[in-house]
Amino acid sequence: MNKLSPILLGLLRIVAGFLFWQHGLQKLFGWFGGQTVFAFSLLWFAGVLETIGGPLIAIGLLTRPAAFVLAGEMLIAYLIAHSHQGLWPIQNGGVVPLLFGFIFLHLAAAGPGAMALESFSVKLSWNRWVAKAAPATLAILRVGSAFLYWQYGALKFGFLGGRRVGAFQLRWFAGVMEFFGGPLIALGLFTRLLAFLFSGEMAVAFWTSHVPRGQGFWPIQNGGEPAVLLCFIFLYMASTGPGAWSLDGVRSRKSARR
Repeated sequence: MNKLSPILLGLLRIVAGFLFWQHGLQKLFGWFGGQTVFAFSLLWFAGVLETIGGPLIAIGLLTRPAAFVLAGEMLIAYLIAHSHQGLWPIQNGGVVPLLFGFIFLHLAAAGPGAMALESFSVKLSWNRWVAKAAPATLAILRVGSAFLYWQYGALKFGFLGGRRVGAFQLRWFAGVMEFFGGPLIALGLFTRLLAFLFSGEMAVAFWTSHVPRGQGFWPIQNGGEPAVLLCFIFLYMASTGPGAWSLDGVRSRKSARR
């Protein structure tokens, strides 16, 4: 599975970059059901960053510096637009910027993976130094994504302002996976297996819950962005594993000493 890690990191990069680009097009041109913002306003500058940075991420060009800048933008966006509206991201509308932020932060350290234009360019010497932070950013990606994923399960059980779903319905089983599986992913326990299962669950959720809503195919219009981003994050984790900063990593090191 580790051999697939660069490919799935590249796939995560492409999907995240393309979806991120759509946010810029919404702000600047009103595409994808959006409204244009005032020129030279704070949102306009954010739209410029997203319109330029999204394609750079998607094609894997200048990935590390672009991802670092965009991760910072997402942090600022969350603090300014969402954090004051409540503690929980699922309530304050900050799930999407946080997911983008976690992905971009990891790309800034780990690089673009496979299927990137940088594969055909000169390797920069400082890339090796930056890559040393990849285990830490992988842990942030894993814990942060699991924390957000868990909140969807909490909603289905009536927590965080959600409505409890009936037992043994399809959404109830999804809630069980999210509520109990999220903490396991955060701890890095049975990560590969659970991440593979949760990736499939998010794909099913997108096609059965979001696409049929009639708001368009694009995730930015039908509310399916968290499902798509979590799907590809978990698929990547199923191949790369939880990293050294995890219970699975501790178990592996103990086994290696025996």
